[in-house]
Amino acid sequence: MIRDLPPLLGRRLSFGVVPDWHCAWPLHAHPEYCRLISENSAELLLHGYFHRRQCGRVVTTLLTDGSDEMNELDPAETRRTLERGQRVFTDMFGEPARGFLAPAWQRGHVRTGDVEHVLGFFSLESSAGRNVPLATWSWDCGRWDWLGHVGHGIGSLLHSLNDRVPVLAIHPKDLERGYWRSILRLARNLLEAGYEPATLSRLLKTT
Repeated sequence: MIRDLPPLLGRRLSFGVVPDWHCAWPLHAHPEYCRLISENSAELLLHGYFHRRQCGRVVTTLLTDGSDEMNELDPAETRRTLERGQRVFTDMFGEPARGFLAPAWQRGHVRTGDVEHVLGFFSLESSAGRNVPLATWSWDCGRWDWLGHVGHGIGSLLHSLNDRVPVLAIHPKDLERGYWRSILRLARNLLEAGYEPATLSRLLKTT
């Protein structure tokens, strides 16, 4: 993915970073991965802590294959999780994350006051009160592969409303599920239509 995207977008990518993926891939144990994403992006976002719900099950848990980590946390637990994630983030990248991207788009009790900006499926919100409406395409939409077609359709529908900024939310599973060619084709079509790649921070400054 990193090989294919820079020729199209340069380093104008925002990576969502999980401090300890599924309690099995702590960033501290993978400095080479941290260097890879840091060198190939312009912005890093805190993406939950485990990207995995630790206890309890609801309908959202089933649909997202257990990725709705933030939904199980009360406000105090949410703050502790963010603080813990930011400590790891600072250790590995030299500074805390300015933005937050919730696993499975489920932000729970995360608020814009906790970070400078929060990326949601329908909008980008900043602690300064800015709200940018988005048209998000997302293909890794949960437990079943076919949900990627739903995510693509929703993105196209939102984009047809004309007042929304297009966002491509790309996941590693998009490769194995067969969506990669469609994603690259969509990226090229948006570039040909005149859209300019930008990070979230840049987007908040220019819209």
